[in-house]
Amino acid sequence: MEKELILPPGTSRDSINIAPGCKVGNLLYLSGSAGAKDGKLAGDDIESQARQAMENLGRVLDAAGTSWDKVVKVNCFLVHAARDFQGWNNVWKEYFPQDPPARTTVGGDIAMEGALIEVELIAIV
Repeated sequence: MEKELILPPGTSRDSINIAPGCKVGNLLYLSGSAGAKDGKLAGDDIESQARQAMENLGRVLDAAGTSWDKVVKVNCFLVHAARDFQGWNNVWKEYFPQDPPARTTVGGDIAMEGALIEVELIAIV
């Protein structure tokens, strides 16, 4: 099987350090996304950053021709896991109101200064 890079519209191969998504067979692996757009955080609270992270990931899903209902696994990293877990769950339910995928949520540092969350996905294409 070949690896295919998945780039949302407007993304240049020359401008990326990591692939937003890699498709192998019928599986799509999405790189982690923080709650920022164009290098600017969506807000200083977990829900605004979580929504932006999910919107970023949604652009990659769209570019691959798949959707939220095809997501099978989500890994989430929260800087303040105990404090922000409920806010993350609130946003989670917006994207997965029924039949949710498998999920892991852990606490840890995130490379982007000020980021509270990073989310990565695996989906079926």
